[in-house]
Amino acid sequence: MNADVIDTATTVLRVDRRCLDRLSARGEISAAARDFALELIEPPRRWGVWVARATTVIGAALVLSGIVYFFAFNWNQIPPLVKLGAIAAMIAAAFSSVAVLGFGRLVSDVAGSAAVMLVGVFLAVDGQIHQTGADAWQLFVGWAGLTFAWALLAGSAATWAIWLTVADLGLILWWGEMRPRHGEGLGLPLALILFDGAFLVAREALVAKGWTWPAGRWTRIFLVLPILAATTMAAFLLIDRRRAWEAEEWLALAVVPTVLVGCFAVYRKRLPDLAVLSATAIAACSVADLLLFQLMTSGGRSGDIGTFFVMGIASLSLFAGAVAWLRGVARTLEG
Repeated sequence: MNADVIDTATTVLRVDRRCLDRLSARGEISAAARDFALELIEPPRRWGVWVARATTVIGAALVLSGIVYFFAFNWNQIPPLVKLGAIAAMIAAAFSSVAVLGFGRLVSDVAGSAAVMLVGVFLAVDGQIHQTGADAWQLFVGWAGLTFAWALLAGSAATWAIWLTVADLGLILWWGEMRPRHGEGLGLPLALILFDGAFLVAREALVAKGWTWPAGRWTRIFLVLPILAATTMAAFLLIDRRRAWEAEEWLALAVVPTVLVGCFAVYRKRLPDLAVLSATAIAACSVADLLLFQLMTSGGRSGDIGTFFVMGIASLSLFAGAVAWLRGVARTLEG
C-alpha cells in the first residue's frame, strides 16, 4: 500500500478528559460513552494522578488556614507593618507563580485561588489595624471588586467559584444592612436568582462554544444549588405572604415557576444532568409540600392530627414519585 496515501488519509486527534467533558456537555456523546472513553484514556492505575491533585488542593487549603490562624493567634505580637507586608508578599508570590508557570495548570489554579483568598485576608487585617467603621458588606464587595479582573484573566473554575462565593456574601450582607426594611422580603432571593443565574447562562454559553476550563460538571451544580435555594426561599415567602401583593410578589410568581420549569426542561433534554434534576426535584417537592399544607389549613400555621397524617402520606407520595421519576431518567440516560 502506498505510504503517501496512508499519511494523507490518517488524522491524529488528541482526546483528553476535557475534550470528553465538552462533548458530553454538548450532548454529542452519551454518559456511558464518556465513561467508557475515560476508562481507555485514564485507566484505574492512574490513581496516583488524582491523589497528587487532591493532596495539592488540600495542602493549599491547609496553608491558607494556617496563615489565617497565625495572624489571629499572634495578633497583638505582630507589628502592623509586618502584618500587611507579609500578606502582600504572599499575594505577590502567588501572582508570580502563575506568571511563571502560565495559566491552565493545576498549580496555577491553586496559586490563583490562593491569591484571591489572600486579598480578602489583607483587607480584613487592614480593617482591624485601621478602624474605619466600615460595614461588613464593604469588605466583601471591595474584595470581589479588587479580584474581579484577576478572575477574568485567570480563566480558572476554582478561582471563579471563590469569587462568586465572595460576591454572593457581599450581596447578602449589603441587602441586610442597606435594605433592612426588605430583609425578610422577596427582593434578596430574586436578586440572588438573577445574579447567579447570569453566571449559569454564561457558563453554559462558554461550554457550548468549546471553552474547556468551565466545562467541569461540578461548576454547573455549584451554580445551580444557590439558584434553587433562593428560588425555594422566594416560593416559601410567596406562599406564606399575608399582606396585599405588590410588584415583587408578582415578579416572584413569574420567576419561581420559570426557574423550576427551565431547569427541568434544559437539564432533561438539552443538557442532561441527573444531579441538577435531583436538586430541582427536591426544590419542587418542597415547594409543593408547603403549598399543599397551606391549602389544607386554609392559610393557617397549624392543623389537627388528621391534617398532619394526610400531609405525611402526601409528602411520602410526592418524594417517592420524584425518586421513581429520577430513576427512570437515570436508566434513560444510561441507555
